[in-house]
Amino acid sequence: MEASSSSSPAGPAPGPPPSIPPSGDQGVWADVSPLIAAACADLQDGELVHGENFSLFAAMSALEIMDPKMDSGIERSGYYSIDEAIEDGIAPVPLSLDRTLDIQRTLDVIDHLFSCEATWHKGHTLAQTVFTCIYLMKMERISSHAVLNSFCRILRATCNSVISVVSTARTHEEEDLFTMSFGLPLNGEGDDKCLSVLNSVEETISRQLRACKSQALSKKKTLEEFESLQDNPELEEGYCRALLCRLRFPFSPCGYVHEETSRKRIGFGSQACYIMLG
Repeated sequence: MEASSSSSPAGPAPGPPPSIPPSGDQGVWADVSPLIAAACADLQDGELVHGENFSLFAAMSALEIMDPKMDSGIERSGYYSIDEAIEDGIAPVPLSLDRTLDIQRTLDVIDHLFSCEATWHKGHTLAQTVFTCIYLMKMERISSHAVLNSFCRILRATCNSVISVVSTARTHEEEDLFTMSFGLPLNGEGDDKCLSVLNSVEETISRQLRACKSQALSKKKTLEEFESLQDNPELEEGYCRALLCRLRFPFSPCGYVHEETSRKRIGFGSQACYIMLG
């Protein structure tokens, strides 16, 4: 460790040391409180204690700690854990017992995740963008919700693949794309089949949309040949279109000016999709 020294008088004596976790086979714990207290007593304004691997990013992180304007963890959100939030009714499954409201909220969640993904692409962390969604953190809870489950699986696999491609290329800076995942669940069981799951959901909604069009042409007032997404027949076609637009958006070209060579083929197990890397 490196530290600046001065002739300032020593500070007050440190209090009793905190309890030290028991040592095990993986490591030995030691109390460094006296060392830190001694170093702090010699520090002047603007000075910093740091190790040999000091970097600009480490300095920025150190400056953010305990600063209410910069440290996002200093303010308590109301819950200490994801499980506590779920027990309090946050992120319910289904999103509503009202089927129409459930579709509306599903669309809201998907739109919010698109926004979070775009923010991540601008240099923010996954932990503060995409994975602020509890549904992504606890994917097993939404296995019964076909639309949300398929979209979240694709989003998670896409994030994992983008990190893999960008990290392999080694041409990015931290402010361009933050690739550290901080142990977030980027890999999940069955993600190699996420495209098949999404295609199945998309085909189901497409059949429902075709049935809505047939109903409009025949001027029938009931939909008897398929199970609707929600309970309002007049809104069925609009919701089908809205869901299909969002499920297909990750695979649509980002712009016609791009050449085919600007696309990178990213594989999800035995399957793959095209992702535009602008």
